[in-house]
Amino acid sequence: MATYSIRKSPMNGELQNYGPLRLIRVDETKWELSWNKMIERWHYLASSDMVGSLVKYFIVLDEWVVGAISFCAASYKLGPRDRFIGWDTTIRSEYLPRIVENNRFLILPNVKIKNLASATLAESVRRLKFDWQYKYDVSPVMIETFVDLSLFAGTCYRASNWEYLGQTQGYSRSTKGFTYHGNKKAIYVYVIDKRFKKEFKPTIDRLKNATKEIEKMINGIPHWYPSLTEKIGLKKLTDEDVRCLLAEHLSAYTPYLGRKEHHQHFVSMIQGLMSDLDRKSIEPIALSFEGTDNVRVLTKFMSDAKWKDNDMMEAYQNELTDMISAEGGMITGDDTCFPKKGRSSVGVARQYCVNTGKVDNCQSAPMVGYVSGKGYGIFDWRLYMPESWFEDKHEVLRKKCKIPENILFETKNKLLLDRILSAYESGKLKARYIGVDSLYGSDSAFIDALPEDLFYFADVHKDQLVFASRPEVYIPENKGKHPQNPVTVEELVAKDTTPFNDVVPGIVAKSPIFSKDKVLRVVEVRDGLPGKDVWLYVRQSDDGSLKYSLTNAPESSTLEDIRKPALMRCTIERCFKELKEYLGMDHYEARNWAAFHRYMILSNISHLFINKLRNMC
Repeated sequence: MATYSIRKSPMNGELQNYGPLRLIRVDETKWELSWNKMIERWHYLASSDMVGSLVKYFIVLDEWVVGAISFCAASYKLGPRDRFIGWDTTIRSEYLPRIVENNRFLILPNVKIKNLASATLAESVRRLKFDWQYKYDVSPVMIETFVDLSLFAGTCYRASNWEYLGQTQGYSRSTKGFTYHGNKKAIYVYVIDKRFKKEFKPTIDRLKNATKEIEKMINGIPHWYPSLTEKIGLKKLTDEDVRCLLAEHLSAYTPYLGRKEHHQHFVSMIQGLMSDLDRKSIEPIALSFEGTDNVRVLTKFMSDAKWKDNDMMEAYQNELTDMISAEGGMITGDDTCFPKKGRSSVGVARQYCVNTGKVDNCQSAPMVGYVSGKGYGIFDWRLYMPESWFEDKHEVLRKKCKIPENILFETKNKLLLDRILSAYESGKLKARYIGVDSLYGSDSAFIDALPEDLFYFADVHKDQLVFASRPEVYIPENKGKHPQNPVTVEELVAKDTTPFNDVVPGIVAKSPIFSKDKVLRVVEVRDGLPGKDVWLYVRQSDDGSLKYSLTNAPESSTLEDIRKPALMRCTIERCFKELKEYLGMDHYEARNWAAFHRYMILSNISHLFINKLRNMC
């Protein structure tokens, strides 16, 4: 290798005028530093940082290094690729280590040799089969790559028989995770294992046909909710535009529906949820989109058909986070209620109902939302099953509602906490804050269990106890520790003379900001003793009513710093409003466990599509 030098003077002409093209592997050698510097100087990304498995090559002609190429582990989730292959989640987990990504490809700017790039790709395929197997004891079956269309046309990949699958969502991988850059890239793949190709029959037709079939199922775009067009600027798009976009959106989810004849029912339900029907339950949707004969069929589709529910949920979460996850975001937690007249629907009981503001007959579902500067949506949810449903008197109803046997009683607070922790630990949501409402914010055990590296912003009840200042804790004789008495936040604020601040009118995430607010430094109460120093944030509405929140934001925080998460927390309520008023999330009338959760996922898939249109308009 010491006989080779990086070519700095021009090289032109035909490839056959030079000696044989060679790839010299340099990873884990003394030449790797030179490779890195070469990439950092001349590659458009100007970075040699790599994550995980990789191999690196110099591209050599005669005694000259004329370029560089490298390969690394493939993307975990890539919708067009996964649909191109046609595998499910289980098979993907097994085969993913055998897919490799071409993550850097550089021909030096002074080298203008015809067909050099395509010849390099062909040689790299041959070498990669052996070198990846040697280094990682894994035989690769396919290579993928991403081409920045603002800079390159992808000509060499097409010339080398790589297949174009579509475009990315606008993220790049780095040592710190994934970063949104907004510059979508073309996806190309090359299948190098004939057995893999024979077993899975990856084909570009699967991508095209799935979308075209769904387009045929969509009967125009009828019955749009009247104010929906105004709210998302739909007038800038034609009905045909929307039909094509909706078909593309839904094609990502049809693989999880089992039988192909279920695809039409899925499309009908989504169209019905986005329609202006007065009721968006199964019967009026069936009558409007499938006819009188299919009411029972559509009911069975929602309640009993075999879906890959977990896989569909994962696909939804990945698409949501690809679109809105960004630095400084907030994971939000709240529960929403669904008033019900009867007692036979799954999870119905007499309990406090947010919608009616009193104890009422309803269902309740803790939900996890997310908001960032790029948008907002609901990430996860679970129906709350009241403790009475696990008593013997409900045994027959539990079976009738087809509640899974592994579902045991859990409090709302535990349900939400588990989902918040799961969302955070998934690594899909870039978060700085966690926001919850007073049901959860007043539970000290809940607050103390939240991730320590995130700041919480928790609404609390007016009788929440705090210390106005850090008390002196003393030990009376034979009576144990006994600090000064805490006070409620309502009492503390009533005595406080600090004036409220006028908030500049405006809109954040399409929610109204607060008219007046102020902050006080207080001390938590834990088992009657002082805990940590925190901020008490007080909001005064136009009617003079007060709302209280506690946050563990740093002591150095300004009012603006604390106001930011206060405004972000409102978005989960905005999500509930949009999902219920415009997308029929609470209109369902099916009674069993599966139907409830399927209504939730379909409503949120609809909401995700609306957000896509918002971003376009």
